[in-house]
Amino acid sequence: MDLKSIFCMDCTGSVLQKLVYILLMMLCHKIHSHLATELEYKVQENEEEGVYIGSIANDLPLLSDTDCDSLAYRFMKEMDYVTLNSESGELYTTKQRIDREALCPIEFHGAPCTQEVNVIILCVDQYLKMVKVKIVILDVNDNAPFFTQQVIKLSIPEDAPVGKSFGIDYFANDNDAGKNGIQNYYLENSQNVFHLKDGETPFIVVQQSLDREAKDLYEMKIVAVDGGLPPLSGTATLLINIQDVDDNCPVFNISEFDVQIPENMSSNSVVAQLHAVDADLGPNAEITYSYGNRVQDESKKLFTLDSTTGLITFSGNRSPETSPEHKLTIIANSLGCKPTVVQITVSIIHSSKYSPKLEISYIANQADGVIYLKETAPENTPIALLEVTDPDHYLKGALHISGDVPFYLKAYERSRNKHLVLTSQLLDHELENQYEIVIQAGGPHTLRDLTLHVMVTDENDNSPQFNQSSFEAFIEENNAPGAFLLKMSATDADGGQNGEVVYHLGPDALPIFSIERSTGNVTVSITLDREKEKLYRFTVSASDQGVPPRKTDIIVTINVLDQNDNVPSFLTNDYTFFIPENFPRRGEIGVINVTDLDAGSNGNVTVSILNGSSNFLMDNTRGTLRCNSSVDREKNTMHIFWVEAVDGGKPSLSATAKITVFVLDINDNPPTVLLPQSNISWLLVPPNTPQGSAVAEIYAIDHDAGINAVMTYSIVGRNGPAPHVFGINTATGNITLQEKLLRKDYGLHQLLVKVSDLGQPQPLHSTVMVNLFVNETVSNKSYLEELVHRQTLFTEEEETESNPCPLLQTLDIPCSPPIIPIAITMIIVSAIFFTIALCILLSMKKKSKRKELYIDAQIPLKINLDYYTKDWNDEQL
Repeated sequence: MDLKSIFCMDCTGSVLQKLVYILLMMLCHKIHSHLATELEYKVQENEEEGVYIGSIANDLPLLSDTDCDSLAYRFMKEMDYVTLNSESGELYTTKQRIDREALCPIEFHGAPCTQEVNVIILCVDQYLKMVKVKIVILDVNDNAPFFTQQVIKLSIPEDAPVGKSFGIDYFANDNDAGKNGIQNYYLENSQNVFHLKDGETPFIVVQQSLDREAKDLYEMKIVAVDGGLPPLSGTATLLINIQDVDDNCPVFNISEFDVQIPENMSSNSVVAQLHAVDADLGPNAEITYSYGNRVQDESKKLFTLDSTTGLITFSGNRSPETSPEHKLTIIANSLGCKPTVVQITVSIIHSSKYSPKLEISYIANQADGVIYLKETAPENTPIALLEVTDPDHYLKGALHISGDVPFYLKAYERSRNKHLVLTSQLLDHELENQYEIVIQAGGPHTLRDLTLHVMVTDENDNSPQFNQSSFEAFIEENNAPGAFLLKMSATDADGGQNGEVVYHLGPDALPIFSIERSTGNVTVSITLDREKEKLYRFTVSASDQGVPPRKTDIIVTINVLDQNDNVPSFLTNDYTFFIPENFPRRGEIGVINVTDLDAGSNGNVTVSILNGSSNFLMDNTRGTLRCNSSVDREKNTMHIFWVEAVDGGKPSLSATAKITVFVLDINDNPPTVLLPQSNISWLLVPPNTPQGSAVAEIYAIDHDAGINAVMTYSIVGRNGPAPHVFGINTATGNITLQEKLLRKDYGLHQLLVKVSDLGQPQPLHSTVMVNLFVNETVSNKSYLEELVHRQTLFTEEEETESNPCPLLQTLDIPCSPPIIPIAITMIIVSAIFFTIALCILLSMKKKSKRKELYIDAQIPLKINLDYYTKDWNDEQL
């Protein structure tokens, strides 16, 4: 019910009613703002202490609605696993871990696991608001599925068809919820006979035909898996018992046999015990015995047949007219089966006062009637002597051994009544360790069968044999100490202690390897390093406990596999190369030597330039640094960049090295004449100029360095009234007045000056026209300029050889032959010291940028700097 209905008003009410309604609505809003508000936060169980859950202050912005400058937050009831910051209103986890399964039992897993707490908000210790905080505890996969019953039994009839399903009443439990709960089941070691069909109710499905008589019990594991990441699992043993059905009929192990009884046999004596076998169990295996229809009544009365046990006994109802031989047909019946038949011939033997006797004398060792014969006994070894006594001569047939055994009878000393029992071949305890020798005699009045029991005793005649010709193991390097390598397995065909195998390491095995004496487990005690040793080979011996023991040796190979544990290594971390400028593109600068001790892809190293220098590139096929563009020393005398070597491992490892390439100068720049600026420039030479005075200055530069920038000056052509009036200093380029000017020397003198460097192998040069006008003044400038512009015919001069020591002339040092080798020696020594200084500067790695190491050789002239931009005639005017 709202306020509108309480006050019975609508939008058509009076203005006063509307005002009252508005005031009541504002009051209700104020009251509602002080009532409890509900906030919800989520946190995973098992979080560490101090994990942030949420902020009440951020989710409930009270400061904007209140005039309070400071709020305080308090729990109305403290929580063990959540703490509240009273100033900021932030919620954090505590030292006590949150256990969702303890707070929310498994029966409530269908709903979210929540815990509620009330928080009051105070303003200067005055109640302001109450907030209900609901904390939803999220599940993590910290519980594995488990079965309450570790052994689950299931019975399946053997005639169950393929595809038949059988339900399982036992389920696994998982204290986790949602996707962390149980998701599926499967079978282990089911031998593909059974399959588990997963679903709400697991079913065992028959996949192959069953036969209880072949196997009546299957043992396997049933595994329950949850949906966590990673998934957890629990197992129980599943025993499937195969139930019997009546699918087998009785069978006799023999179809017919003979029985002889004496004529004076007492009543109820046992004649024969029949035993038919039915592979089924219980009622399905019940057998009844009966005589066949063709058995004579006289025989039935004389021999009593027990229909349940198959026991035939002598009734004693015998008369002189009774036949001495009776044929008994016995039928074994089982429900639903075709009968099986056995034929027995019973012969009644006439009794004599003196029956034949058979006495035995033992030759071999015997105890309690058992003959013990070593397996190493040779062929034709006698084991017993038989002697027959037959006073009535009833024994008509010869003695013989029944069955296939490695023994035979031999008459002793040509006597008809004495026989030796001998071995017919070598015996082997490992093939057959006991024999029953049945000795029989033929004829109607025969002896009872005599059975000799022979035990073949074991001798240590077999060495241990390994199940393979060699053993090989693989292990990755950086293994944990004590790591398992492989299991040796050998067997000994002997018995007892002769067949007990123990294992030993050969003398060639390192102490780091050990083998467990009884199990053959080989371990390594240290961490292996493939880079130090990648292959170990040693001998393992398997010996038995016989006296003396026999042993067999075998070779064991341990291969250490590579891990990417070695960083690529440069030969040096700072490579320096020198190349001449104008070095050919793709030319080989030098080899970047880098190695990686790892193998395979872990040792495949690729070198690349890091800071994007386009002037150079790496040739990884040859491991060389190549030039990728033309280099000009005049633009850049040195290139510094970094290269990185990265191997092919996962993850890859890398190393860096610094590359410095110095560009050496070649003579590729001719001298550049800066003054005079052109061939039509001119200078006024007054007639009163003293002899020896400098009348003009040639200023030139060469952008090359070193000897390639050392310049010489020479006059190669002259034109004028007195051509030889002026001379030039070959080192400085200063033109001087060599003779005193006379009246005949007035006029325009033109000198063709050649500026040449000393570069090798071929020096370069430039020429410039120097125009000197000898006169007091320039009265007709236009005429003078016309003369300058005319084509000049020079008087050619024979060019002298270049001055080998222009610098010495600059210093006013005489250039004599002894001085030349001294100067050359000084230049070489200076170059050596310069190289040493350069290496020191590179090793110091100063932060400030170095200035250019080479400075263009320039010949300073005592002239104003204005000559760079002004012409001579401008200076004169």
